[in-house]
Amino acid sequence: MDTLKDLLPTRLYEVLEKAGICTTQQIIILSLWDIKKLTNLLNDDIKLLKNIVSNNCCPDSISGTFLEDENVTVKTGCASIDKILNGGFRVGTLTELYGESGSGKTQIALQTAVYCGNSGCVFICTEDLFPVKRFNQISQYVWHNIRYTECQKNIFIEHLTETHELLSCIRVRLPKLLKLNKISAVILDSVAAPFRCENTNYVQRAEELKELAILLLNIAQEYNIAVICINQVTACFTGSDDVLPTLGLVWSNLISCRLKLTKTTTEYRELTIAFAPHLSNAQGAKFIITKYGIEDMENILLNS
Repeated sequence: MDTLKDLLPTRLYEVLEKAGICTTQQIIILSLWDIKKLTNLLNDDIKLLKNIVSNNCCPDSISGTFLEDENVTVKTGCASIDKILNGGFRVGTLTELYGESGSGKTQIALQTAVYCGNSGCVFICTEDLFPVKRFNQISQYVWHNIRYTECQKNIFIEHLTETHELLSCIRVRLPKLLKLNKISAVILDSVAAPFRCENTNYVQRAEELKELAILLLNIAQEYNIAVICINQVTACFTGSDDVLPTLGLVWSNLISCRLKLTKTTTEYRELTIAFAPHLSNAQGAKFIITKYGIEDMENILLNS
């Protein structure tokens, strides 16, 4: 990303520098009146610099046509899920996977990481420690003993709990890792955890959340990888028993696809498409969690 000095006309840059406005993030966050108070610039000049910075920072928009033409996906390893996703998680996009506790979110994330054994995966944990035992159980079944050591080297794991740690990782360390290694997917489990702290500065929280989403989407597009974020749920206040993903409109407006997981019975789970520009939301995929991972329910019924 270009610096302010490279982006702006010299006269505007010099005024901003004297006022202590040195980053694109400050220009985006500060209101027109805040900038005017600090710099004494005209309204037209402030609108011009905001437009220049916004156009430079904004990630490319993603349309359904683009997603249909681009046929590169990251498989989950479950036939029914991969089928309704047209092959798996689409690269170049930011996909949210949300559902109640026990609905299978982490199981899908782990199995997706396992199926990236040849192509590489970054798995960032923000709640519990990485479930090594469960990961090994799935990977030994998928990779078999012959390829186990080789594939294990392609999985990169990080554990972070604070918002500033997560943003620092996404800004600095993750791009460095992606430049040096072949990676096909980045999984964040979960995106909500670092933002559920006792911080009551909701404006700062919203800006950090927006920055995180833009950083992840830029990474997905620049490195042509699938970014999968697991999200928690909150109760719906309309009186229904349904649940909604957390983090609100700031986050919802920046993700490319949203997938919902529900626990239909004690054994069965179902994945449905909440929204995606390239997929039909009229279909769902039922699956079951076994010791081998997530498996298509229809295949289990046929083999039983």
